[in-house]
Amino acid sequence: MAAVGVFDTLKTRKMSAMQWWVVATGLFLVLMDGYDISLTSFASPYIADDFGITSKELGMAMSGALVGLFIGAVALAPLGDRIGRRATGLLGAYIVAIGMAISTFADGVAFLALGRIVTGAGIGTLIAVVAVLFSEYVNARVYPIVMTGYAAGIPIGTFLGSTFIGPTLHEHGWRFAFGIGSGGALLSIVLVHLLMPESLAYIASSRKRGAIERFNRLLGRMGLESVSALPQEESLTRTKAPFAEVFRGKLLRNTMLSSLAYFLFMVGFYFTTNWAAKYMADVTHDRSVAADTMSWYGIGGVIGVLLFGAVIARRDIYRMTAIVIVLSGVFLVVFGQAATVQTLPFLAIAATSFFLSASTTGFYAAVPLLYPEKVRSTGYGLVMGVGRIGGIIAPTLGGAFFDAEVAPRLTFALFALPLVLSAIVLLFLHGHVRRVRTGVEAATALNAA
Repeated sequence: MAAVGVFDTLKTRKMSAMQWWVVATGLFLVLMDGYDISLTSFASPYIADDFGITSKELGMAMSGALVGLFIGAVALAPLGDRIGRRATGLLGAYIVAIGMAISTFADGVAFLALGRIVTGAGIGTLIAVVAVLFSEYVNARVYPIVMTGYAAGIPIGTFLGSTFIGPTLHEHGWRFAFGIGSGGALLSIVLVHLLMPESLAYIASSRKRGAIERFNRLLGRMGLESVSALPQEESLTRTKAPFAEVFRGKLLRNTMLSSLAYFLFMVGFYFTTNWAAKYMADVTHDRSVAADTMSWYGIGGVIGVLLFGAVIARRDIYRMTAIVIVLSGVFLVVFGQAATVQTLPFLAIAATSFFLSASTTGFYAAVPLLYPEKVRSTGYGLVMGVGRIGGIIAPTLGGAFFDAEVAPRLTFALFALPLVLSAIVLLFLHGHVRRVRTGVEAATALNAA
């Protein structure tokens, strides 16, 4: 086989068993991410009672995982370009195991926050590696399905953890949930070690001794013919555009508006994810209700991802995303007002999660379209990074509101405002994109004439 045709062949041929194992391993790691996101939410009433901490202190512990995600994505995931995707994945899995262990045996909120930061850093690293390997090993026909599973994996992990682990905490305590997370992390290490291959592109571009033998071994495991020479490095890598490129010319407004919209959205998203369960436990005086709340949250999220992914393929992505963001804010207000009305709050939080997850899918699809190919990864990474800052702020800010004895119903209504503002900014962005597109089309027509 010609070396230059390897990557094209992978996109068109039938998936091999090895490639399916890559998918299965990656999706398990995404489920771990979903479990971790919900963990402090359904365990929060037990943690607060055990440590006797304020809501703000609990919020700081909740923010720890988000700080870690930022560190993992920015500082650790890029190691994949130096030491390889597989080694980076193993590093991430070990870091998750260490973080879960720290959290399990934490004797105070400071150590719990440290454990959450470490865990988040490992998960941020793993998820970045999974995305790269999916893009390389999954063929073009299966890729959209796999990426839908990738997006749905987080709410599925939330549902599984809340439904099967959450109800056991009244008997076993909150540390049990983190112990289960530690077990999942150890399983992740085994799966990554046994089933996650190295990136073919990394092997080819590394030009290390024995690289062609490693390259051909992986081809053989996928039923492909060996190559006599590695693909040339220039065919494997694309020069990354300077960071400043996304702040120049017409891209400046794209970057500013999309970053602001996603930042505001993440404030509302992570406030809801972290505080809805604790709020329900407080108003019902039943800590076990926290797990029930997150189970409904997970159900709504899964349905939202699956349905909205089909809808946006046929509709204006910016308008549709703005609409579902507003609806998520509406149902967040309903949830805050109806927490004591029998099953209504569970339906409201499921609806909130439905629209929040749909909105997340919309952002993932819309933001890359704002940038030309040469700066797409730079622009996308910047917008996602700014959004994570909003996620870091939200849990602690929410805790401060509760400690200040702001009425919980008012607090939920106030945190719906960033969602509405996010939708408004997204509509401004939509108008800007349309004007730019119209201008380009007019100029093209004029030149053609």
